[in-house]
Amino acid sequence: MQQSENNNEPREYVEFVFYRVPKKNHKKLVILTKRLIEFIKKEEVSYKSFSLIGTANIPGFSNISKVISINPGEEEIWINMVTYKNRKHRTKVIEKISTDKECLDIYEELMQLLIPGTGFINGEFRSVV
Repeated sequence: MQQSENNNEPREYVEFVFYRVPKKNHKKLVILTKRLIEFIKKEEVSYKSFSLIGTANIPGFSNISKVISINPGEEEIWINMVTYKNRKHRTKVIEKISTDKECLDIYEELMQLLIPGTGFINGEFRSVV
């Protein structure tokens, strides 16, 4: 695990994944996400999912709903926060889940529940402070 320069605390490596889902698929997505979390826990990965609850504008900020457009009455923005030990750990986990039948099945089901024509938006980040 990488160490920060100022102390001996481990440096976390996080991937954020944004996606749009129809509100009607919320319960199905929760069930699939729980299955995925159980699988991922075996790989020492922290996986948390959140659904956007507020779209109010704060002065000086752009609300995510202005960047990822949705129909608020029918759609939700979800974000997953997936925390790994480091980038090497992420690579190993991705390699493993990319060949696992159960994970591939969950992924296919997830894709069917997203807004048609959309996909996942992701980014990898490391702790800097």
